[in-house]
Amino acid sequence: MSESNENLGKKAMKAGTAYVISNIAVKAAFAITTPIFVRMMTKTEYGTVSMFTSWSTLLYPFFSLQLATSIGRAKIDYPDRLDDYMGSMQLFSAVVSFLWVAFSVILLGPVSKWLELTEIETILLMAYMFFSPAITFRQGVLRYRYQVKQNIFIAWYTILGTLVLSFVLMYFLKGDMALYRCIGIAVPPILLSVVLWAREIRNGTLRYNKEFWKYGWMISGPLILHQLSLYVLSQSDRIIITKICGKEDAGTYSLAYTIGVLLAVITNSISEAWLPWFHETYHAGDYGAIRKNVKPLVVLCCYIGLATVAFAPELVLIFGGKKYMTGVTCVAPVAVGIVCRYIYTHYVNVELHLKKTKYVSMGTILAAAVNVILNFIFVPMYGYVAAAYTTLASYMLLMVVHFLITKYILKVDIYDNLFLYGAAFVVIILSVLLLFTYDYTLLRYGIIAVGFASFLFVFRTRMKTGLALLKKRMKK
Repeated sequence: MSESNENLGKKAMKAGTAYVISNIAVKAAFAITTPIFVRMMTKTEYGTVSMFTSWSTLLYPFFSLQLATSIGRAKIDYPDRLDDYMGSMQLFSAVVSFLWVAFSVILLGPVSKWLELTEIETILLMAYMFFSPAITFRQGVLRYRYQVKQNIFIAWYTILGTLVLSFVLMYFLKGDMALYRCIGIAVPPILLSVVLWAREIRNGTLRYNKEFWKYGWMISGPLILHQLSLYVLSQSDRIIITKICGKEDAGTYSLAYTIGVLLAVITNSISEAWLPWFHETYHAGDYGAIRKNVKPLVVLCCYIGLATVAFAPELVLIFGGKKYMTGVTCVAPVAVGIVCRYIYTHYVNVELHLKKTKYVSMGTILAAAVNVILNFIFVPMYGYVAAAYTTLASYMLLMVVHFLITKYILKVDIYDNLFLYGAAFVVIILSVLLLFTYDYTLLRYGIIAVGFASFLFVFRTRMKTGLALLKKRMKK
């Protein structure tokens, strides 16, 4: 590795580590405070808030067009015009968003009824969707420039603003708690977005550029279907369980799946922190560095996945209580599925870098379709537990599909595939063994102790380096 690449690697590692820690802390703050707001609302009000956030997740790709996903590659193709590119993408998203907002306002009554929200909540949702992409664009540029402090500030402003405003409104005002919570969720990002819009207007970057628009759509357009397919992949099982097994079983499964989502917060943060360095290193042709550095990250995610499986009984007890303990066996396949999802993102990164995002969508659509079919076959036969294993099967399919795409269609072979698949296989075997220890607490804790000791041994050098850097920074 050249000296410049080494400096880039150190810079990326510092920024990436700070980004991962901050992102996890932000998500943890949200998760920890959620029960407070739940207790301040009725079940109906909580259902309304859930509907508001679900619609925001589902509609966001149609407003943002997933254009922020093109920033990493654009930094390479337009290194001196990245701010202009981002401004043009923001304008592109705003034009499309305006059309969606106009449509919703003109047909406000029918749209609100379809969304199952009040007209005020629908207007708030549309404003939230219109302004949110500006924050995503800004954070994307900051992440790819390793400007971690500004990125962390935006993340913490958003979460703290959301929590504080929601609490103040819900505590001091009487009336519709669901509306107050939705205001708390939407208004802080909207205010920040207004500031960012003013910044772009002042800098003169909000301009139509045919080349940029075509470039951004070429990369990001196919990822709209990818994002929607991921949504189907994560939500369809609960819908099918509700229809076939009932709401009680759906609730039990949802809690187990939520624990898996907490694991995904960590793996997704690691993926996002890795991507800027990957783009630059791949463009430089230093495939050996990618091949080498991806291994410890995969091992780290495997350890985190296994820890989730090992502590599944305690996690279910903490998040749901004894009444949800019947769903503890669902945690393992969901957690292993998240690990497989993390591994396949490394193949997706290649497709993204080469601007072959149509393959990303094709793989996800296939996996989502397979997941729905398998759920309809096996859930009636084996109950809600089957959905956890169909989810695992779908993510394993994605891992294989994207491996085949990168190696045999794109002719790229930069990873130690045997290592990646071997890591996934080890996680599967150990997770199966851990499942049999749930009734033997002392044995399970003994295995956890051995696993933790092996973790300390494997990462001893990196932890020493990290501690040395921390001490050095504290002295300053």
